[in-house]
Amino acid sequence: MLDHIVRDIKEKGWSFRENILTPHDMSVISDFFYSHRNEFEAARIGKGQSRQRNENIRGDYTFWIDPLNPPAPFSKIMDTLEKLKLELNRDIFLGAREYECHLAYYPPGTYYQKHVDRFENDSSRVLSFVFYLHETWNEGDGGELILYGENEIRISPRPGSLVVFLSDDLPHEVKAATIERRSFTGWMHSKIIY
Repeated sequence: MLDHIVRDIKEKGWSFRENILTPHDMSVISDFFYSHRNEFEAARIGKGQSRQRNENIRGDYTFWIDPLNPPAPFSKIMDTLEKLKLELNRDIFLGAREYECHLAYYPPGTYYQKHVDRFENDSSRVLSFVFYLHETWNEGDGGELILYGENEIRISPRPGSLVVFLSDDLPHEVKAATIERRSFTGWMHSKIIY
């Protein structure tokens, strides 16, 4: 699986793989979501003092994960990310060092408008990743990730799947869904952040 992701990143700057997480993984993660629901905060846009909530741009709620000490249900995800980081650093000299990550849920009808993951004055985010954590999803539920490159790529958020893409190259957006959309989302950084 990792070799396919590395090849995709080299060739087109993004990759999508299904069935990364098992139904059991998803069930344990779902339990974590329910038991920590009141700890999620309204997501904000911007950085530092300019951070603000703007539901016309972004409507999700987040729970930040310490990548150096993640809760047990996320150990498989962190292990997968560590292996991927090593492969990408070896094969394409990505220069990834650390992670920044959070859980997110989008209530029905919410979205995240088109944006890039790198900040104007901080280019340390080199790779973006999203693991889809909702247990069910049907065509027509919405919530697709749209990547804007040479062509528009529409990725359905299938349960247990993973999408990764270069943080500086692909503007993207999250479309509104008719059901709650959950994810483990983050970035590999080229600098030490913790």
